[in-house]
Amino acid sequence: MVQSLSSSTSDNENGCFKNSNNSKNNIHAASLIAGTCIALSVASAAAPPALAVSGGGLDYANIDISGQDFSKSSYKNKNFTQVIAKATDFSGSNLQGCRFFKAYLVKTDFTGADIRGASLEDTSMDEALLRDVNAAGAYFSSSILDVKDLENADFTDAQFPPKTLALLCDRPDMKGVNPTTGEDTRDSAMCP
Repeated sequence: MVQSLSSSTSDNENGCFKNSNNSKNNIHAASLIAGTCIALSVASAAAPPALAVSGGGLDYANIDISGQDFSKSSYKNKNFTQVIAKATDFSGSNLQGCRFFKAYLVKTDFTGADIRGASLEDTSMDEALLRDVNAAGAYFSSSILDVKDLENADFTDAQFPPKTLALLCDRPDMKGVNPTTGEDTRDSAMCP
C-alpha cells in the first residue's frame, strides 16, 4: 500500500523522513510508478497506428482515385462513398461488402471483380465494365442501365429498383455464364 507523501514539518526535516519505513515505502511506490510509466510508453510505441474504421486499413471515401490501378487486390469491406473513380481499374479485385454509395464510377473497370454484397446505389456508372463480375447480393440503382458491358455477370440475389430490372433484362449483353460461379446471367437476375 502506498502511504501519503504529505507530512507536517515535525515529521519532515530538511526534506528527509525520520521514519525509515516511510522512506522505503515511498521509494518503492516511486519505483513502481516509474516502471509502470515506462512499460506503458514502450507498449504504446510498439503498437501500430489505427488507419481506419471500416475493414481495417485505408478507406477511400470522398477522394479522387481516377485512373489508378486497384486491380487484382483485396479491398474487402472498404468505404468508397462519394469517391471519384473515373477510369479506375478494379478488375479481378475482391470488393466484397464495399460501399460505393454516390460514387462516380464512369468508365471504371470491374471486369472479373468480386463485388458480392457491395452497395452501388446512387452511383454514376456510365460505360463501366461489369463483364464476368460476381455481383451476388449487391445493391444497384438505375445507373446499372448505363453500364457498357454486363456479359457473364452473376446477379444472384442482387437488388435492383423494380422498374430497372425489366429494362436490364432487355439488354443484349444480359447473357452468358459467369466463369467463377457457373451461374447464367439472365437466370441469376431472374429475367423472364
